[in-house]
Amino acid sequence: MKKIKSLKMILGLAVLAFLAAACEPQVVEVEKEVQVEVTVEVEKIVEVEVEKEVEKIVEVEKEVEKIVEVEVEKVVEVKIPVIVDDPNRTLDIIAVQHAECAWDSFWCTVQAGITQGAADNNVNVTVLAPDSFDVDKTASLIEQAVAAQPDAIMLTVTDATVFKEPIQAALDLGIPVVAYNAGAGPVIDGIGYLTYLGQDEYAGGYLGGQRLSADGGTKGVCVNHVPGHTGVALRCAGFEQAMSEAGIAYEELAINDDPSESATILGDYYAANPDVDIWITMGPNGAVPFYAFMGNEGLTADDITHGTFDNSPEITENILNGTTMFGIDQQPFLQGYGAVTALSLAARYGILPAGPVTATGPGFITPDTIGDFPGADSPMKIIAVQHAECAWDAFWCVVQNGATTAADRMNIDLQILAPDSFDVDKTASLIEQAVAAEPDAIMLTVTDPAVFKDPIESALAAGIPVVAYNAGAGPVADGIDYSTYLGQDEYAGGYQGGQRLAALGGTKGVCVNHAPGHTGVAKRCAGFEQAMTEAGLDYEELVTNDDPAESATIIGDYYSANPDADIFITMGPGSAVPFYAFMENEGLTKDDIVHGTFDLSPEISAMISSGVTQFGIDQQPFLQGYGAVQALNLMVRHGVVPALPVTPTGPGFVTVDNLTVVQALAGEFR
Repeated sequence: MKKIKSLKMILGLAVLAFLAAACEPQVVEVEKEVQVEVTVEVEKIVEVEVEKEVEKIVEVEKEVEKIVEVEVEKVVEVKIPVIVDDPNRTLDIIAVQHAECAWDSFWCTVQAGITQGAADNNVNVTVLAPDSFDVDKTASLIEQAVAAQPDAIMLTVTDATVFKEPIQAALDLGIPVVAYNAGAGPVIDGIGYLTYLGQDEYAGGYLGGQRLSADGGTKGVCVNHVPGHTGVALRCAGFEQAMSEAGIAYEELAINDDPSESATILGDYYAANPDVDIWITMGPNGAVPFYAFMGNEGLTADDITHGTFDNSPEITENILNGTTMFGIDQQPFLQGYGAVTALSLAARYGILPAGPVTATGPGFITPDTIGDFPGADSPMKIIAVQHAECAWDAFWCVVQNGATTAADRMNIDLQILAPDSFDVDKTASLIEQAVAAEPDAIMLTVTDPAVFKDPIESALAAGIPVVAYNAGAGPVADGIDYSTYLGQDEYAGGYQGGQRLAALGGTKGVCVNHAPGHTGVAKRCAGFEQAMTEAGLDYEELVTNDDPAESATIIGDYYSANPDADIFITMGPGSAVPFYAFMENEGLTKDDIVHGTFDLSPEISAMISSGVTQFGIDQQPFLQGYGAVQALNLMVRHGVVPALPVTPTGPGFVTVDNLTVVQALAGEFR
């Protein structure tokens, strides 16, 4: 039985990252080339706009969905990157960062992730950094990287204003760019790079608060040693939300950077508030005086429940002795690794990150996750159990190609099991068969959580890590404690699609729903409605059915009664095809109506090409297979865990700009 721990130092995942070892660095004239090597230390708080998704610790599915639906990130228009001529060739990436391992040990872990990501994705990475923190020198290094015209650039956005011009120069050349560790995402930074990889601060506080309140309590306190810091404020806000949902009183306590004075502040506060029994600190500068306060008061883990952000020798010691429940980790290894992977997928296949922010944390350091991990060279076997397969469903050829491509690059033995036709009971038996084989990890499709619950939990009980892909709703909604689900974020697809359509102008938006009652489609329409509301536009949902001719008539009758409707989104070919018939019947053109749709088909592709349809929203099935293998690789070999219960692989947007590439790669990568 393979018992997975999860983190010796501080590492973790959120989706997609990989490539070939530290090959020869690209030869460019640079101020400084940095060798990426490993170490273990975490500090730095990254300010990030976050999705508020909740882990499977507490049954709060309804609350979580509510949070996600009102806080989905706004999309920013980005230039579609130029795809390399040969998807399988070695890529050259330049990383430009504001610090480096040579003078900041935190960055040794980030750079170790870059090195491993390069090894796992067949990439050469050259790392450039100034000799000390210097925004202007870093901007010059970005310009230098652009001049070298690599296949892709990854960078830290410590100053969006100063960096905007050189980053835009890269984008104008078709060079894909992602930010990591420092930044706030393309929307907030106002720069059209692909995504930002960093910690979800609100989710860290929220999930940490859930863990701390799981056994009840009277009052929770967020100990803030840096009042006014945006990232820390998000942490406390997430913690407060968790306390509120648990019916526990909340208060924030400000301390400072003086350990002795802070311990006194904590003692005085506790003397006045002896009912406080849940505490969260924001890092070592809050945790160390907290431990002094506990010693001064003679308190033990029986008296209070404590968790903290970040890690240090003192925090690790108190996690192991039971005083501290966990340390929340931004997983810097994943920030480097994930950035390399995201760029590899974008440059090779045009597969883009699903959202403007890709969370690398929170990861939770607990007694079970502190330990050694075998590393990249260790043998590893994954068994994939899925409800369909390439032999009888062409869609699955793309999913399986993603999984086998990742396994080949990462030197993993991958076995795929599937029934001869869709059969829930046979699939459940295959899961049992996979568990009995005792692989290092299992990936599976959760088409029926009730039927699959027992065999999946038997895998988890045996210490076998499990992730779901393509089918499932995440560990919270499914009620099964697997690590994450990789699939499309339906609400975000509707929301971001609505934003794109609303940006073109209009009066009224309509969601054409050919599958009323379908949960995923309902989320798509809800996201679209939110985008219309934010744009100040009217909204309505129009129900059609599976009969194309009847649906075209329904749409036509609706339009006759609502001639002000000029923005339409359809839920897939089932509503897009009758929508095209309606347009032809009414003599409408792309100048009369703005249209977007989910999914792709020959008809949809033709309409994207003609300009009638702005986009087709793609769930990116290659990424579902590739990302599942990568997630398990990081967990087993490096102790890096998924940051959130749902790791979105979509929405990806197919537009006239990338349609030719998608069509050329269809059936294999798209």
